[in-house]
Amino acid sequence: MLKSVFVLSFLWASAAITSPLAIIIIIMNFLGLDRFFRPLLGTMTQAWARLMLKMIGIKLIVSGAENIPKVDRLVFVANHPGDLDIIIMLAIAGRPVGFIAKSETAWFPFLNLWILALGSAFIKRNNLRKGKKAIEKGIRSVEKGRAIAIFPEGTRSRSFGMLPFRKGAFKLATRSKASIVPITIDGSFMAWESEKRVKAATVKVSIHKAIETSSLDTEERKALASRVESVIASALSRGLG
Repeated sequence: MLKSVFVLSFLWASAAITSPLAIIIIIMNFLGLDRFFRPLLGTMTQAWARLMLKMIGIKLIVSGAENIPKVDRLVFVANHPGDLDIIIMLAIAGRPVGFIAKSETAWFPFLNLWILALGSAFIKRNNLRKGKKAIEKGIRSVEKGRAIAIFPEGTRSRSFGMLPFRKGAFKLATRSKASIVPITIDGSFMAWESEKRVKAATVKVSIHKAIETSSLDTEERKALASRVESVIASALSRGLG
């Protein structure tokens, strides 16, 4: 329990202390000047995420890092075992990453500023109209050269398995003509959701070969969600010992 309090306190404190910087970045994003400091922002968020994982005691096993293309328009598509997945994405992406985040996170003080600073969009689940607006915002963000991560299951699976993918999420990549990087996150729920407390765990992350969406024909686009879902599911296990 003490570890949980310490980790969560550090999470909130670090977001609060650096919130003025987040506000500056949000303003720079609005002015279209964010491209000048994206490399620095990526280094900062990656260092913070890796520190968080170390504090929790996460043994992160990453394969396929070379599959992340060095292009501007990029959409990371991953399964979603637990809340830790967001921090994992920041740790492995090698660049700043925004998210299609659930609307509830917009009410988290200080953390919400950093979510916005990364170019994220808030999505209200079970509201089709507002869901489309969030995807539209995400598309505009990707078109500006930012990377966005999306979890097509729509919610955490809290298991080694996977929930069905929502096909609408893939419009984020196809309409922005972005490259999709499928990512399998295996075991992250063990660090929090399994016992409702922060604890050490082994998490395996598999980064699969990118899919360039701009060259897909109509039939290939229709099959895209199933294709990516199968790729991600192929690297899931029943546990990591």
